[in-house]
Amino acid sequence: MHRGIILFIGILGVVLSLAMAFYSVLAWEIAAVLVAVFLGIPSLLLTYGKVKPEENILQERTERRLEKEKIELSTPSGANEKEQKIALLLENGKITELKIDDNLLDQIYGQAYPKAVDIYPDAKFSAFCIQVFPFYPQCVSKVNIYLDFYSKWADRICSFLYSNAFPQVRHTPPDKRPKFDSYREVFTTLPWKESPQWKQFLERVYAKIGPFAEARGTNYHLRAHPSPKLHWTLNFNDNFSGNEYSFEWNGKGLDENSVKQLD
Repeated sequence: MHRGIILFIGILGVVLSLAMAFYSVLAWEIAAVLVAVFLGIPSLLLTYGKVKPEENILQERTERRLEKEKIELSTPSGANEKEQKIALLLENGKITELKIDDNLLDQIYGQAYPKAVDIYPDAKFSAFCIQVFPFYPQCVSKVNIYLDFYSKWADRICSFLYSNAFPQVRHTPPDKRPKFDSYREVFTTLPWKESPQWKQFLERVYAKIGPFAEARGTNYHLRAHPSPKLHWTLNFNDNFSGNEYSFEWNGKGLDENSVKQLD
């Protein structure tokens, strides 16, 4: 609307200037100046009116971009971590009801082993552990799976971690030298394959000593050892009562001869 008014006033001014010059009311030199003014001012106003909306659009785009960057910066670095988190322990169930099966362990091993060989070409699988803090919130690492690989050439152990909070196999340096000779022993087969009843072992032991009252620091560790022959250990720490329980399993059967409570 305002553009039409500006154009009308400009054209009217030009017509009046030419008319007054034609009838000798104004000198032609003055009329020429007035024509230039009446043509120039509307052109400037129209140009400004065109540029201003474009500036507004550009400003709005810049503000939207800055707002987007602000949102991205206010989001934690692991923006997708909430979506990536997985449940490795059943909620509101027994603390031994793990959502871990042999297929998952095969996948974790399949990711960890090539990484270990990249670090030490002669690396061999030497230790396996599941660590559980059952009363931790799901947003933190309440279930951790560790795989160790021993390099005879470097005489070092490199460890890898997979957890519910960060379900990607990660190398966890530093790579340390073994403290005991038993740490240099390696598996000849995958322990969960050789002892497929490992979850039943866990549940049977907890049935004997549980249930535990909820306490944040309560935890347990299930470990497989390759030496002198494959065997498993299970340690419970009841942070409510302060009691600790340790068990050993030969990986074969689930009777009194295969499962023993340690002092």
